[in-house]
Amino acid sequence: MKGIEALIKIHSFELDEKRRTLKEIEAFRVQIEASLEMLADELVSEQAAARQSTEGGFAYGGFAKSVIQRRTALNASLEAATQQVDDARESVAQAFEALKKYEITKAGRDSAALAEARRRERILLDELGLSAHSRNKSATS
Repeated sequence: MKGIEALIKIHSFELDEKRRTLKEIEAFRVQIEASLEMLADELVSEQAAARQSTEGGFAYGGFAKSVIQRRTALNASLEAATQQVDDARESVAQAFEALKKYEITKAGRDSAALAEARRRERILLDELGLSAHSRNKSATS
């Protein structure tokens, strides 16, 4: 019985580790999305500044090129992070499935052990009852 409990602890620990990893990857993905939003906001404010002054209009071209490069890099990072999140979710699902398999096995074994203990107790009580009945019968005869 201790073997299955050890397996449950190991798989529970693995599941917790995989959940932590998934949480970290999701947090990284959220940071990338926030960076993309900040970049879009920055682009809008620079466009407005470029419209208001001629110096801003001259500098805007270089800024726009850097924004395009940063956006491309962030989108590539976002795609990679999304794939990592999907892989991590699959890994968590597999670890959860393995843990549940061991927990169900343990529950079945515990149930079988309880049923066996009840059966033995019932047999013992039946023997005590028969013994008491035969003593009562021989005492009255």
